[in-house]
Amino acid sequence: MNYFIFSTGGDWDTTSLYLNGENFPAQRLLIQIETGRDYDGDPRRGGLSNGGQATALVLPEQSGAGEWAIFPGKIDLEFPTHKVTIENQSPSFAIELTKVWLDNQEVSHELLDLMIDINAIDNQVSAYLTLFRPKLFGADEVATYTLI
Repeated sequence: MNYFIFSTGGDWDTTSLYLNGENFPAQRLLIQIETGRDYDGDPRRGGLSNGGQATALVLPEQSGAGEWAIFPGKIDLEFPTHKVTIENQSPSFAIELTKVWLDNQEVSHELLDLMIDINAIDNQVSAYLTLFRPKLFGADEVATYTLI
């Protein structure tokens, strides 16, 4: 099982990635999960239990090295104001078995989108998480958390 830990203070000098306790120099960390929508693209109750699409990989710094799959395994993502943990132990990476925590609260059944793209080669960073909280009475809530 892979266990990655990504940590950043908000700039390249404070950014690090570890795999199973060892420093893992990487060009890019990409995690993209899209889930929790109906056929018209509108948010729906259930999050990851509804299935969806996911990409989760690390491109090592070493030239010519292939992509590393993050899952099956776990990754902790530590940002200046939030912590996200994603875990999937399924050998075939069944997205329905993925668990996501935001600041130690499980949000797997509320997740709409998760995008983590840390790209050192192009000097680009994007990290956000969108949750859908349906309400029985009143308007449903869609909240996007900018992670960095």
